[in-house]
Amino acid sequence: MPELFSVTYEIVTPESAEEGDAAERGFVLPGEWRQSANEIGDVRMSLRDAMRLAYPQEDCGNWWAEADGRTDYETGAVETRCIHPPRNITAASYARVSRLLGLPSRR
Repeated sequence: MPELFSVTYEIVTPESAEEGDAAERGFVLPGEWRQSANEIGDVRMSLRDAMRLAYPQEDCGNWWAEADGRTDYETGAVETRCIHPPRNITAASYARVSRLLGLPSRR
């Protein structure tokens, strides 16, 4: 059975930044569909599908994150995405995925 990953997103608008919070959080599904963090559903996918949805530039130690968000210059909103590994991933597998993403592993 393949390891299953998830991709999360966070959108920060100028207004939400003033309050120190995000305007929206949730999961990104294949096909660029978004699911609110409050909705229940299967948000797991293959690493290949996750890599199509997020382009991580840093290893946060337990997940991989985009350092530069996707900016909507019309509204000023910035969306960042993260790839989360399965909970039972081993340190060796985590390091292999980090290398595949072109990132030095922090684990």
